[in-house]
Amino acid sequence: MDFADRLHQRIRDVGSRVCLGIDPRPDASPLTHPERHEHDRRRVADAVVDAYEAILRRAHGRLACCKPQSAFFEALGPEGMGALARVMAVARELELPIILDAKRGDIASTAEAYARAYLTDGPLAADALTVNPYLGIEALEPFIEAAEAGGRGLFVLVRTSNPGSGDLQDLHVEGGPTLHEALADRLTARAANLRAGDGGYTALGAVVGATHPEALAGLRRRLPGSVLLVPGIGAQGARPEAVAPAFDRHGLGAVVNASRSLFDREATSLERLADRASEAAGRLRDRINLALSARA
Repeated sequence: MDFADRLHQRIRDVGSRVCLGIDPRPDASPLTHPERHEHDRRRVADAVVDAYEAILRRAHGRLACCKPQSAFFEALGPEGMGALARVMAVARELELPIILDAKRGDIASTAEAYARAYLTDGPLAADALTVNPYLGIEALEPFIEAAEAGGRGLFVLVRTSNPGSGDLQDLHVEGGPTLHEALADRLTARAANLRAGDGGYTALGAVVGATHPEALAGLRRRLPGSVLLVPGIGAQGARPEAVAPAFDRHGLGAVVNASRSLFDREATSLERLADRASEAAGRLRDRINLALSARA
């Protein structure tokens, strides 16, 4: 099965559209704080793995997928990259689809190297990868080829959740659509030549922030063959009820990412951390599902 079909089957199996964002901030939790571990980078990295392994094992039945953010692991140095590989290995063991949030984008052989690193079978290979399109659609080709060859997916940055995203993404193109709308149209044109799964979705997905609810419905229409990754819930201020327009009429075609809102910074034991994450994921799952039911 290609990535979109695997993801949709997972959504059906667990009844959840929640994506767990894995953004380790060691100094934000007593369990991982560097002072607790004598500022030893290996011990801090081990604590990060312990924390997220506990969360994944307890909460995976309430999750559609997970999204490790590469930058937070990179910030921990070589030990952090090892921790990323270990957390991803736990997710694979649990058969939880992995979207690696690395936002890579480059040209020619460099893009090919990124694609080999993240979209093949290495220790950092994921089910899907976030990519930056601002070097042009041509620069996405090595990623698209690798994703199609391996039954994996891409999430292209289209309308991001940060407050300043409109500085560029809302600019109008020659008096016509906005830049993010024009990009969506280009992606749809490219997807027309890609293999589509059972639901009509291809390997070419898109990132569309929940903090721009007015754009969700329009981009859902412009990107009929793209699974949407929807960040911005919780700490960034978006409400779960606002994401319903991101989904197709079957309640598929999107996943909703939550990171900080699923991580209890006050937890002083792994058991409590895991319990609270599972409970929060369940509440978010239910709110999204209720919003979709109300729309029907």
